[in-house]
Amino acid sequence: MSIIGKVIRIIGIYDKLRNHFVDSLLVPFATKGQIGIREARFLGEITRKLNTNRPIIEIGTLFGRSTRVIAENMRKKQELLTVDIFCWNPCGLTNEHHKRIAKISLADTIEKLNVKIVVVDKKKFYEEYKGPSPEMVFLDADHSYEATKEDIDWALSVGADVICGHDYVENMPGVVKAVDESGGIEKLVDTLWVLEKSSKLK
Repeated sequence: MSIIGKVIRIIGIYDKLRNHFVDSLLVPFATKGQIGIREARFLGEITRKLNTNRPIIEIGTLFGRSTRVIAENMRKKQELLTVDIFCWNPCGLTNEHHKRIAKISLADTIEKLNVKIVVVDKKKFYEEYKGPSPEMVFLDADHSYEATKEDIDWALSVGADVICGHDYVENMPGVVKAVDESGGIEKLVDTLWVLEKSSKLK
């Protein structure tokens, strides 16, 4: 990195410009599919109640709003793996542009908060995951019944303490059916749900 580049980073201009880009250019066009304010508060509350340093796994990064909420509320020694192949976004961006923007918007969490973006198909991730049993799995990817049921079944199979996700709502019948068949809802705030199995939130 050049001397000018180092100076820019040291005095914080880089972070300010990056945040301005994300806030002014990206956010207005990327609200679809992102969690709302009440949901973000609820997700933060769920994360703060976790009581071990085992990893957290997020399926579906999009632009990283939920990723950031989890990262800012998890334990310092916890690792957050956010899994996405960046094949869909509400802005019509290409796969590469989508991935690049997600990495820019999450750069500080990657650098400082132990966040790792895993660019791989979730089925392959499920097959190859050999890490500790996750303390929490947050699901917000493919919202079809089959995909959501597969996501929940995997989270159950690896012994996740808390299983939660987004978009439990009438116009996402696949999510509703899969969650209901897997034990139902313990708690719901707007469309952010926690599976009944997640006893640690009681």
